[in-house]
Amino acid sequence: MSGDSDANASEPDICEAKILFRQLKPFPVIDETNGNKIDTRHFIEASNQIIDAMGCFGKLFSPVVKDMRQNVQKVADKFKQNESLFMYLEDLILKDASGNDVPFDTVTDGLLWLKRAFEMLEMFFRNMLADETCSEQVKPHLREAYEVCLLPYHGFLAQKAFQLLHLYLPSRSSLLGTPETNADNLTALKEFLVLFRANLTHLNDFYTKHDLHRTYKA
Repeated sequence: MSGDSDANASEPDICEAKILFRQLKPFPVIDETNGNKIDTRHFIEASNQIIDAMGCFGKLFSPVVKDMRQNVQKVADKFKQNESLFMYLEDLILKDASGNDVPFDTVTDGLLWLKRAFEMLEMFFRNMLADETCSEQVKPHLREAYEVCLLPYHGFLAQKAFQLLHLYLPSRSSLLGTPETNADNLTALKEFLVLFRANLTHLNDFYTKHDLHRTYKA
């Protein structure tokens, strides 16, 4: 009995990851077979899954999660108006339900804010992977991502809200698991970020091409 107790005591604690990237739907592939466009339904499904995963950041992040989910819902609601016409995200942005050109609307604006939030999230995870020290303290990674991706568009109140959320960010092991026991999760994260980044870069280029960027502060 005592031998078993000693053996168990010597085993390292296993910290299971809260976000299992292997289980998340990857963002759509952008290739020539679909005219270099983003499949709308696929984008919506992948967006909702990564937003669901953000729930593990803690209850204080609920307003952020809610805001992102509302912006995805704007896209989803417009998609349901005409799923054949809006099969691709680019067509959904540029056309109304009858196929007429729409230079800018609330859906375009919502997707713009969603893209910015996703860019912060992608940079946050990319910074974590690039941290060779594997520090448990990941707040600097989120702060850097926020300053690059969202701070330029946030007013005083939004900045203060982020500062509060930033204080309660979980540790690296809590989010991703330890490198020793969750190596596959880290590999899955690297793979997930490839298409995530490709979609964000594509949307950025699309918004620039059609002069859809807006720089007002929230």
